[in-house]
Amino acid sequence: MPRSVSRVVRRGGVFYYRMAVPDRLVERVGQRELKVSLRTSSAKAAMLIGRTISNLIDVLFEGLPRMPQMTSEQIRDRVRAYFQASLNKTLELSLDLPADPMIDVANEIAMLKEYAHELRGGLASQTYQSPVPIEAEELLSSLDKPPPKADIDAFRLAANGIMRAKIENARILAAMLAGDYASTVPLDPLFAGMQPTGLPPIPGEKAIEPAQPKTLSEVGAFYLQFHAKTWARKTEADQRRVLALAVAVIGGGKPIASVDIEDVKAVRDALAKLPPNYMKHAANKGVTVIQAIDANKAGVSLSLKTQDKYFAMFRSLLIWSRNEGYADSVPGAGVKVAGVGKGNPAESRDPYSTEQLKAIFGSPLYAGHAQSHRHLPGPNLCRDGKFWAPLVALYSGMRMGEIVQLLANDIKEEGGVWYFDVTKGEGKKLKTASSQRRVPIHHVLIDLGILGLVKVANGKGRLFSDIEPGADGYFSHNLSKWWGRFGRQVGFWTPKTAFHSFRHNFVDALRAAELPEYVNKVLIGHKDKSVHGQYGSGPSLSLLKNSIDKVAYPINVSSLATKTS
Repeated sequence: MPRSVSRVVRRGGVFYYRMAVPDRLVERVGQRELKVSLRTSSAKAAMLIGRTISNLIDVLFEGLPRMPQMTSEQIRDRVRAYFQASLNKTLELSLDLPADPMIDVANEIAMLKEYAHELRGGLASQTYQSPVPIEAEELLSSLDKPPPKADIDAFRLAANGIMRAKIENARILAAMLAGDYASTVPLDPLFAGMQPTGLPPIPGEKAIEPAQPKTLSEVGAFYLQFHAKTWARKTEADQRRVLALAVAVIGGGKPIASVDIEDVKAVRDALAKLPPNYMKHAANKGVTVIQAIDANKAGVSLSLKTQDKYFAMFRSLLIWSRNEGYADSVPGAGVKVAGVGKGNPAESRDPYSTEQLKAIFGSPLYAGHAQSHRHLPGPNLCRDGKFWAPLVALYSGMRMGEIVQLLANDIKEEGGVWYFDVTKGEGKKLKTASSQRRVPIHHVLIDLGILGLVKVANGKGRLFSDIEPGADGYFSHNLSKWWGRFGRQVGFWTPKTAFHSFRHNFVDALRAAELPEYVNKVLIGHKDKSVHGQYGSGPSLSLLKNSIDKVAYPINVSSLATKTS
């Protein structure tokens, strides 16, 4: 009996293929014996299948020492490259065969369908007919710099991939010859989104080598460089942290086109397990992501708002990669951070209560404070940015970032109406396009003397020059930190209120004055998405002035007009 059949044994009612792995290959294969169920109780069928498997194993073991050790991701990429080349050839055949009078197109279609059927059968039984084993060995030998980790099933992965490519190409060519181009989209998920990229080179013409897939690290560097001139320093720093996290979790050498939903979930889950401030501090001290997660025994994590922000940045990288052609799709489109609702986390604040407003505007900041401590009573009253910013926020609804970046010449007058000109430019940034607007200055702010700031600045420079930008490049950084401390020191701080709460107070006051919603949206810088909102140039400045002057609160700040520093 031939050697191949001697490797077929029967256990119970089923035949198995068994063979010892040569000693020289045990370490590479990872086991001393191969055992495969032939899934048949027929002795004749078992011998036929056994011979096929034995021949394939002999071919594999003969070439295995010369094969590089490849990961499944690398094999997948090479199978896709194999399919791409075959797909381009399929396009050429679809154009040439119908023009050949010697070709019976109907017969070709029938033969292609039969060939695909045979291949599916071989794929199901894991039996590979020539030339699949040879092509699989060539595919596994195509790597110049093999990775250190071995993949025991590399041959089967490569052979299966080639079979799947052949099945798809046969099906697609049959559809093309039948004129059914609606059926030429790859159905196998391994080749999803792929299409012909051009005709193969003619004989004698030098083939253009396909570009090697770009890695996550490479595309990440391109992404950072592309946005470098438009991002603020804080945004760039955050994006670099997110890229470093993704590289640590996924692996910087992984092709960006191979990043899948499991990788996306891994980044999401890592963010949920990281301790607070890791992204800003620990990462700069040589502490890896895994080390930080393992050391986080208490289980305290980044806030949901921060997790969602960083995860959105990672998704932006994937979307950009798809748009720039480095990847075919955006994986994990439905993956989300658990616990994050549809609303903007920054907007999920409560307005300050009447008691909190009285505590704020009755605090030493406005009643008189010590020389270097705004929360302690004293003889000083500095009418600077810290003094004005809360008042402007309460009576204009402007965001902190919009207030602190105001220039002296952003206070303007038209038709007797003084207003804040909220615009971009000269180092200023806005949250959205609709944030650009004109906000009339409330009569309370005028009574308190805000127009005097323009005279002091002589119309030049920033309105609140005492507020310096933070390390992230944002003027709001330092003021935001100070406001949080000040709130705890004075006693009006709560987990659900922050400087942004003034904006909520303003919106509530607009509605209490029963003003039209379209006016409210213009004043606070929200886009009117209604049908009527798409027409006309919007409410006039005088109408906005009359509207904003109706904003009132159950507190009295008029006494501040008589106080000086």
